[in-house]
Amino acid sequence: MLELVGFAEQLAGAALVVTGEGALDAQTLHGKAPAGVAAAARAAGVPVVAVCGRCEVSRAELAAAGIREVHALVDLDPERCRTKAGALLRRIGAGLG
Repeated sequence: MLELVGFAEQLAGAALVVTGEGALDAQTLHGKAPAGVAAAARAAGVPVVAVCGRCEVSRAELAAAGIREVHALVDLDPERCRTKAGALLRRIGAGLG
């Protein structure tokens, strides 16, 4: 998939890569898109941040996969993480900016 979207070309000159999915879990670390993104970015020397609904793997496992930090919506607001995801994502984005 990364080849189809020209990820390597888009990565050139990037200072940060933001990736994510609904749940970062054991499956993520075994070939899902965020793991592929993180591996490619790490090879290019670009740091990676993940944004997700919830995170079910340890910080050490994420670091080993090349993900420097993770921001989970459920950690910001467990009561509204599903109903107000857009607002929470904007909040994370503003913090990353």
